Amino acid sequence: MVRTSLRKLALLLIDLGLTLLAGFISLFMRFGLNSHEVFDYLNSVLVYTLNSMIVYVLNGNYSIVWAYASPRDMFTLFRGTALAYLVNVGFFYMYKSMILPRSVGVMMFLGSTVLITMSRLFWQWYAHSNRRTPSEKRVVIIGAGDAGTMLLEEFERRPKLGNVVAFLDDSKRKIGRKIRGVPVYGPIGRAMEVVDEFGAEEVIIAIPSATKEEMQRILDSLDLRRVKVRTLPGIYEITDGKARVGQLREVSIEDLLGREQVSVDLDEIGSYIVGKRVLITGAGGSIGSELVRQIARLKPDSVILLGKGENSIYNVDEELSRMFPDLVKYRVIGDVSDKTWMRKVFEKFRPQIVFHAAAHKHVHLMEENPYEAFRVNVAGTSTIVDLSCEMGVERVIVISTDKAVNPTSIMGLSKRIAELYSLSKSEDCDTKIAVVRFGNVLGSRGSVIPKFKKQIEQGGPVTVTDPRMRRFFMSIPEAVSLVLQAGAYSRGRDLFVLDMGEQISIDRLARTLITLSGFIPDQDIEIVYTGIRPGEKLYEELFYSYERVENTPHEKVMRVISGKRLDGDEIERLVRRIIEHVRAGDVRSAIEVAKELVPEYGGDIGVVDNERHTRQPGKGERVSEEGEGERS
Repeated sequence: MVRTSLRKLALLLIDLGLTLLAGFISLFMRFGLNSHEVFDYLNSVLVYTLNSMIVYVLNGNYSIVWAYASPRDMFTLFRGTALAYLVNVGFFYMYKSMILPRSVGVMMFLGSTVLITMSRLFWQWYAHSNRRTPSEKRVVIIGAGDAGTMLLEEFERRPKLGNVVAFLDDSKRKIGRKIRGVPVYGPIGRAMEVVDEFGAEEVIIAIPSATKEEMQRILDSLDLRRVKVRTLPGIYEITDGKARVGQLREVSIEDLLGREQVSVDLDEIGSYIVGKRVLITGAGGSIGSELVRQIARLKPDSVILLGKGENSIYNVDEELSRMFPDLVKYRVIGDVSDKTWMRKVFEKFRPQIVFHAAAHKHVHLMEENPYEAFRVNVAGTSTIVDLSCEMGVERVIVISTDKAVNPTSIMGLSKRIAELYSLSKSEDCDTKIAVVRFGNVLGSRGSVIPKFKKQIEQGGPVTVTDPRMRRFFMSIPEAVSLVLQAGAYSRGRDLFVLDMGEQISIDRLARTLITLSGFIPDQDIEIVYTGIRPGEKLYEELFYSYERVENTPHEKVMRVISGKRLDGDEIERLVRRIIEHVRAGDVRSAIEVAKELVPEYGGDIGVVDNERHTRQPGKGERVSEEGEGERS
């Protein structure tokens, strides 16, 4: 505390001396070497200086840590000298006995502003250069915009993190110029030339607004085996608009496949969520937890976190407590197919909006465990939809999958039945029901990307089922934003499909991940093709041939109109039969009935082994909740 006070006093004395110096210089410039006239106005200069000292203190000049001052802090100095000048103009106007020529007053204002500002800039330079160490890491920043400049300033304040030696940018207006003394080179395609010229050890991509195509172009210009590459998150992930060194991370496959910022109509979404009690099933999963995060920002009355996995619900609850301390939330551990318990949950919390994301999702696991697929994806969905209708829920949004289209797997079949049941509820149900169908999301639990990363960490091989296999991909935040937007468009019984873009080759995906890890595919890390597993397709589809697409106000949300009439009574009858067979442990008969309901099913019923894979859970057992709504 004493040390801080001494520093403030030292600065005050320095400013006093510099303001006085500015006064002497002003008198000299006005009167030259005429000592008589200089002496006549010397008292006025001293009064100007003392008045200025009072203003500087009140202006807050000495509450700033000048070693880390920003341009805004420098403006504080200008404001102080300007206010000091105005105060002195008023003072000399009121006290006629003292005179200070106008020209001298103006020159004192300008001179003190320059001298005091230069003193702070000198101190910044001295403080930063004094902290530098000779063994600095050389860094090149790609992107000479606001984000790159913020990073440069942080590196200057914390030089032990590295020394920025160059910028790279495509802007012809910036190339050849300097930012805070650091030269700007370009275009970005010359990245490795600049890296070699400066002997840089690290490249930072500081373009938060970069699309996945731009990220791919930048990475193509770099040799990832010779230089470390880090990047800032996408612009939608930087909530306060400020770029920091602490936000830097390794370049990920998500940067190349799902770096888009989705614009949604928050007023439209808020109109059905603000002030409402919202239930999210599968709230601990990848999709469910992101739904919770985005819904929490929309100021609901409360959120009910429903999930089977206690650890995942605990984790998302802890995160919400940190991010939204004022959010009213309830934690419920339960199985969506347990109708008795779900009824008690609905009766207790009376949700007004329901997002149903709980589901079993792994294709090959559900081929081996068809009982669970039907119990959770079919019986669980029918339970949530039935209770929503019965309890007067305003809206239900059911998460579906592209694997429900022309299904070849038990998982896809179960999700298609869930779609049909949700869309065929009778008009007696006043609840608006929307089904949202989309493909894989990036980075969810158990998906192909974490699997590939783990195989690369272990030195390979990376296993790909088939070199021709392709899948849709979308980032989790993007998918959830569009799910929320689709919910706003629901008019009754609606099926929405999200625009997933082009399908991505899984083989290319594996090779890109290997390259991002600094290895050469097929040389450093082997790729092994294992063959398609039961229930898998070479490529996915988003629509049936008899489905027609209608545009919505959002270009990435499509409303789907079926060319087939849905007989609600018949669908309900068949679904009830499926559930009865499943509860009796007869999955083979359940699949026979399911094929009546979904004739497009292309799987082999012969894979079902009632003795090995069909059983009812023992006492106290429940389904293991995945809750992602994500397909791997």
